[in-house]
Amino acid sequence: MSTPRYFGLLRLAFDQALAAVLAQVGPRHPELRPAHLQLFRFGGIDGSHTAELAVHAGMTKQSMHELVTHLERHGYLVREADPADPRAKRVRLTPAGRKLERQIHDAIADLLDEWEAKLGHERFEDLWTMLGELTGQTGALPDRTAIRSDNS
Repeated sequence: MSTPRYFGLLRLAFDQALAAVLAQVGPRHPELRPAHLQLFRFGGIDGSHTAELAVHAGMTKQSMHELVTHLERHGYLVREADPADPRAKRVRLTPAGRKLERQIHDAIADLLDEWEAKLGHERFEDLWTMLGELTGQTGALPDRTAIRSDNS
């Protein structure tokens, strides 16, 4: 008898979604790893503090600092002084970072299109509603056209 996978199915769905986005974006950005995509999962990161990004991604400030440093080293972002607090730094996307963000948005929209094609519109809408209820992140099914045109 196999060991039950209590969270296995949830994790598998997330891992497959992340892998699909990385498969679409990764060939153009071979230095990216799945962890780097964590920065982009909550919308625009431009103007955020590293500590804010860490909270949103559910990781330590030190881990987020490493991700930000890696992306900065590869030209996707820079850290600039925060005019409101000279001790703090804000993350700013470079033109390459904005292009990457658009590509990630496109890949997410493509993935949602694939899920809807696989499940059918009604079941996909039900899935989205249930996920929203479970996570407390309720809202309408995302408009894929808006995701694709979002140039944050």
